[in-house]
Amino acid sequence: MAVKYTKLFRKECEGKFGLTRPIVKDAIAKPDREQRLESQGLTIVMYSKKLKRGDYVIISAHAEKEDLMIDLAFRVKERFVKDAKTDLPFPLMRALAYKLGLPIRVGEQESKFIYNEVIPVSGADIKKAVRIPNPEKHPLISAIWVRMLQNNMGALAQCALVFCIDAKKYRAWLRG
Repeated sequence: MAVKYTKLFRKECEGKFGLTRPIVKDAIAKPDREQRLESQGLTIVMYSKKLKRGDYVIISAHAEKEDLMIDLAFRVKERFVKDAKTDLPFPLMRALAYKLGLPIRVGEQESKFIYNEVIPVSGADIKKAVRIPNPEKHPLISAIWVRMLQNNMGALAQCALVFCIDAKKYRAWLRG
């Protein structure tokens, strides 16, 4: 499986957060932890690895045909991982989203992290079904893996993984 880097990763994670491809490649080749989610015909793979300096990296990727597409990567402090009491990637990403994320509204449900849920919505338009209020207009980094469904009960949002990190707060947190 070839490893490829999405535009989002290159622009945000590599460009602004300094997470290099060698760091990511090593974490994928020799992860401390790996978790997979199969949903909607989509395979999401997350990795976590402790880095030499003690910090950790969390990587979010998805399988696309024969390729592993690297979507996002975040460096988190060792203290954060200890406080979270886990080094599993999905729970770490959830903890990061709850600490530095913005609430996301899908239908009438609001959360900072939505994982493998089907949520009733008012219509099949994804732009109306999924909303991220951002009154301070901070830069955002989000993963929105949602498929819209329609059945006899109405419209549904099948959410594989949905979260949104406030990039300004994240950068400040890393420096602090």
